Amino acid sequence: MIQLSIEQKQIVEHIDGALLVKAGPGSGKTRVLTERVKMLLTKKKRGKVLALTFSNMAADEMRLRLEMDTELSDSLKRAHVSTIHSFCLDLVQSRGYLIGLRPEVSLLEKEDDRRGLLRDLFINEPTLLEISNNQKKSNDFISECLATISEQKRKLISPQDSDIEEPFPSIYKKYNDLLAAQNSMDYDDILFFTYRILMENFNLAQLYTTEYRYICIDEAQDLNKAQYRVIQALCRNTFNNIMMVGDDYQSIYAFIGSSSKYMTDFFVQDFSPTIYTLDENFRSAENIMQFANTLVGITNDISHYHYKGYLEINGFENEIEEAKDIISKIRYLIHNKQDEIEGELTYDKIAIIARNKYVFSNIESELQGARIPFYYRKNTSGIFFETDFMKAFDFILRLIINPFDLYHKRLLCKLTGKKTIEPKINENILETINDLLSNSAFEWLSECIKGIEPETKLNFDNVINILNDYIPNSLPDDDRYLLQQDIFELATHWKHYKHRVPSENRTLVSFRHAIALGKTQKNETNEGVALLTAHMSKGLEFEVVFIIGLSDGTFPDYRAIRSGEEAIVQEKNNLYVAVTRAKRQCYLSYPKFKQMPWGDCKWQEPSRFIKLLES
Repeated sequence: MIQLSIEQKQIVEHIDGALLVKAGPGSGKTRVLTERVKMLLTKKKRGKVLALTFSNMAADEMRLRLEMDTELSDSLKRAHVSTIHSFCLDLVQSRGYLIGLRPEVSLLEKEDDRRGLLRDLFINEPTLLEISNNQKKSNDFISECLATISEQKRKLISPQDSDIEEPFPSIYKKYNDLLAAQNSMDYDDILFFTYRILMENFNLAQLYTTEYRYICIDEAQDLNKAQYRVIQALCRNTFNNIMMVGDDYQSIYAFIGSSSKYMTDFFVQDFSPTIYTLDENFRSAENIMQFANTLVGITNDISHYHYKGYLEINGFENEIEEAKDIISKIRYLIHNKQDEIEGELTYDKIAIIARNKYVFSNIESELQGARIPFYYRKNTSGIFFETDFMKAFDFILRLIINPFDLYHKRLLCKLTGKKTIEPKINENILETINDLLSNSAFEWLSECIKGIEPETKLNFDNVINILNDYIPNSLPDDDRYLLQQDIFELATHWKHYKHRVPSENRTLVSFRHAIALGKTQKNETNEGVALLTAHMSKGLEFEVVFIIGLSDGTFPDYRAIRSGEEAIVQEKNNLYVAVTRAKRQCYLSYPKFKQMPWGDCKWQEPSRFIKLLES
């Protein structure tokens, strides 16, 4: 068993007072957290230890490590290990009466149950009759209302405090009223109700912190506002024995409300913790971590690694040569024993990572030609566009299907810079859409929607052709490239849809529903070399990782370059996550020229992040 380092031992033996542990990839943070829980249980014979995680898998792993220590058999009952949501759910079910919840309040954990509840609201509320009538044709509005309600609850915003335009606040309030009438709550209420209970009942918070003398929180860089406020409400100003463990450089979920600032800024400001940084790495190799640390500006001296590892960077004439070299390397690695890799190196221990999914096209072709098994790890349903143009086009299609989809109308207005137009009975939605697009960068999309009706036979091949034909000539090459890739992605979904549905049954409603249900996705098995975007790679690890397309404008993304420093920091974090997925070998590459869809070859400047390695 690996012995504790000096820093790890100091953390484990820390008794009273707030503690922040910044722990990089492979630094043994789970082991340190577990060992500290063991120490507290051993040295403190009274009081419990509360350990909170973000996933059942992480909670199970910590629980198993504690159970394996035979010396703790009598003390294990004083350790409560669970996810944050599980802990809060227990609190709500036992103490919900303090905020007016009735006994035995039930949880609507299934999305179908929430949808059914909101559907009943539309059917039974006369004031929402025009919307409920429309729902007979489409469920999109229900889905988006639920998504917005979740977003508001994660921010601890009640219906009366919501600044979203009507009818949303009314829908939000009536939805909550229906839940209360049925003595139910949804998943997002767990944190919302917990926060209310603790804030409105100071003595209860004191009771919990008397029972739980120590609180430990894992993966703290993923905290969102509701989770942090719950922790703050639990501790108030009287409890300080709280430990947070996380890596702020692995915080890449800002788009869903998580932020490392709750750990690095707010926690430090509110609790004044002793701060430790775990620098040693027991998973990734030295050469890999030295680049990763240089990337995000970690300057601490890292003196101990268990493996030297290998990292190299190469530039290639074009993307095809880049792909061919990767195939050659994979073949060599598979057939030749690698000293630092334990056991046999198989295809499933290799990953290829890119900033976005469109970088993989040449790699896929070469892997197929070499008969190397591979799969693309992606969402099982829906469609994700890279450009604002195609996001706007998707919003338009949704509005054609459901004119009362205020959520997507609001998003379209935000893109076009127009004021939100409220839904009206007998509204001509195409006229409204054209008004929203007029005098904006998205005006050319008006030509692409002429003649589209939600329930009539759909000729989407013609729509795809018009989209390609009307791309503005003034677009910069990077925007144009991604836009054409987005259009091709939509065309691929349409192609798969056509193979499943007879021509007489093809409608816009049917097509959008098929996309949402994942019926237009290519069926794949998760075997062989993994193809991953940087976001999809978080939490995974591979013996060998290839990171491709590392040119300025691709990684970092050109839109991040335009936006400035904060967006560039997020891009650095993305690459940091990608690089640290590699345990032993990491290969970084970029093409010197990129073939654009319209035939031109464009010179590629090596990524500014790569230049950090060369400096």
